[in-house]
Amino acid sequence: MAARQVPRDVHEDARDRARRLMGTKRFLKSRDERKRVEMRFAHLKTHHGFERIRLRGLSAARDEFHLAAIVQNLKTLALRCLGPPVPPRGSAA
Repeated sequence: MAARQVPRDVHEDARDRARRLMGTKRFLKSRDERKRVEMRFAHLKTHHGFERIRLRGLSAARDEFHLAAIVQNLKTLALRCLGPPVPPRGSAA
C-alpha cells in the first residue's frame, strides 16, 4: 500500500518566506504605509464620489485623480490649520 501524501502547493515556498518576514520592523513599517494609502483611497471613494474615472484617456484620468487628491489634501490642510467645523448654536448635536 502506498503511503499517503499531503501535497504542498507550488507557491508554498513564497508563502513561507512571507511568513518569516512578517515579524520584522520593515514589514510593520510597510504595512502601516500601505494601510495609510488604502485609507486615503477609501476616503476618496466614500466621501468624494470617486467610484469611477469619468474622463477617457490616461492623461485625463491622471488629471482627474490629481484633482481629487488635491481636494483631499486641501481638506486635510484646512482641518489641521482651522480645526473641525463648529456646529451652529441652535442645532442639536
